[in-house]
Amino acid sequence: MDATFAPALSHLAGARVLVWGFGRHGGGAAAARFCARHGARVAILDAKPSSAFGVAGEQALAAGWDWMEGDAGHPGFAAADLVVASPAIPPRAWPVRHPPRTCPEGLFFAAHRGPRVAVTGTKGKSTTVRILSTLLGWSAGGNSYEPLLDVLERQGPDAPMVCELSSFQLWYLAGQPPRLDAAILTSLAVDHLDWHPDAGHYRAAKLALLDWAAAVVRHPGGAGRAGGVPLPTYADGAWSWQGGPLAGRDDLPLPGEHNAGNATLALAAALALGLEPARAAARLRSVVGLPHRLCTVHEAGGRRFVDDSIATTPESAIAALRSFSGPLTIILGGSDKGASFHALAQAVGERGARAVLLGSTAPRIAACLHEAGVASTCVASMEEAVARAADGLPAGGTVLLSPACASFDLFQGFEHRGRCFAAAAQAWGRGRA
Repeated sequence: MDATFAPALSHLAGARVLVWGFGRHGGGAAAARFCARHGARVAILDAKPSSAFGVAGEQALAAGWDWMEGDAGHPGFAAADLVVASPAIPPRAWPVRHPPRTCPEGLFFAAHRGPRVAVTGTKGKSTTVRILSTLLGWSAGGNSYEPLLDVLERQGPDAPMVCELSSFQLWYLAGQPPRLDAAILTSLAVDHLDWHPDAGHYRAAKLALLDWAAAVVRHPGGAGRAGGVPLPTYADGAWSWQGGPLAGRDDLPLPGEHNAGNATLALAAALALGLEPARAAARLRSVVGLPHRLCTVHEAGGRRFVDDSIATTPESAIAALRSFSGPLTIILGGSDKGASFHALAQAVGERGARAVLLGSTAPRIAACLHEAGVASTCVASMEEAVARAADGLPAGGTVLLSPACASFDLFQGFEHRGRCFAAAAQAWGRGRA
């Protein structure tokens, strides 16, 4: 049997399944529950003890799953018939000899029978999933959403699904590619070079998705195979379709022209999958923005505080810079994923924005900003970052957290970083009340 394979659910009965990497967002727990329901004997392998996962760890022990601490050298691999790996585990971490493997998303696609669309991209994929799922009235899951296996358990195997897939998940699925009714590629730059060995590996993982779908939606001239689903025309603040009006930009309650681009892709896929054009505008108006994505979290002292903590790439931060008018200070920096910050520095200068930096990438970003003729301030904490950003900003300005980096040097994740930003903004406001 190949090292990576599409698991038949009947093979799980009585199988010894090792779930490697319990995860912070529930994917490992969802995979363990799924395998146990299908008769597997489940063990968990993680670098951390069960106590590090709080209630989820307690539930794992209560379910009777063996919990083992370790990594790729653990003897638990030798006893496993199948390894279900967290997509956060990169290829280089796998032992030379190991049992057949899949990921939680591989289990989902083995069990799911309904219509499905998958969305990937360097930026914009989560918001595009939100817009598309609202246009179609379908459930959404995967990556930054609820684990797909949990949605499957609640909705059933025939429910239509919009799936957000990261490059990590796509790499694991490449040996067991699922059938898709449609696929959307929102954008393709370079990211996650802390996981992928090089840019080519990252791009190949993303582009593979397009070969698994009956219909492909992507920007004109974008990467990937030729052809694809026609896009609605977007011009002068409105979308049109086949010569008639479809919706206006004001129908989409999300800031930024990059979100108009995300909506264009979502509308194309929805129309291809049967959305009646007459319903498009009303469906767009019901879109609710996702947390930590250009969300205003506080207003005080004439300043607006906007949380865009999800922006973990320079491209995302550049899009955020272009989403607001007036005086602006951007908070940048975090843990390093190997990205270049030169284009971002140029964009900060062109926007006339101020920059406050924190995290391990602050020196690199500061150097790029200096080359672009932009002054910056480095700080040690989010509280200091917010205070420096707001104090130096005139009334009517915006303090924007759009870090262009991952968060794991100072925070537990981008959600935690966003919550800390909101708390610091509120504290700054109270100090000036």
